[in-house]
Amino acid sequence: MNVHKLSLPNRSECKSYTLFIDRDGVINQPIIDDYAKKPEDFIFCEGALDALIQLKKMMGRVILVTNQQGIQKGVMSEKNLEDVHLKMYNALKSNVEYFDLALFAPYLKDQNHAWRKPNTGMCLKAKEYFPDIDFTKAIMVGDSPSDMALAEPFNVLKVRIRNSQFSFDNQDFTFNSLADFVTKLSN
Repeated sequence: MNVHKLSLPNRSECKSYTLFIDRDGVINQPIIDDYAKKPEDFIFCEGALDALIQLKKMMGRVILVTNQQGIQKGVMSEKNLEDVHLKMYNALKSNVEYFDLALFAPYLKDQNHAWRKPNTGMCLKAKEYFPDIDFTKAIMVGDSPSDMALAEPFNVLKVRIRNSQFSFDNQDFTFNSLADFVTKLSN
């Protein structure tokens, strides 16, 4: 049951909000049945770079939460992930410390590890780093059912970015892109 009003914050309210954001399919183009294992594989979604810059200016905090099971599958290493994220950070370098926190879960889906979405470990870890996080003033932006399921125990607003590989309907809002979401927040 949602206790928050079912509306996005207006621009002036955003500074009191924490934004949890998924990576693949939201920030970068998803690779079907594969992973962004090297920087060349990481391609920003159209408008995502500018949207991220705007979100950092608008929101109180921006926290990256991403599942990266390719690490435990052995198809990439943590160093590969660091290299991919370095490409993203370098693109954002005019905005020093773009993410307030970046968390990843390298665990296999069938391990059901506490950190792997839809489990809540990454949100709980973020709360350890930032005890003042108010989940009633938080938004989860993602493209998959597990992103939306992560938000439910905390009653976080759920924003879905459309991705044709997923079919679900447990989100509060749907946008075609991260850029469209930012446009809505800016109005």
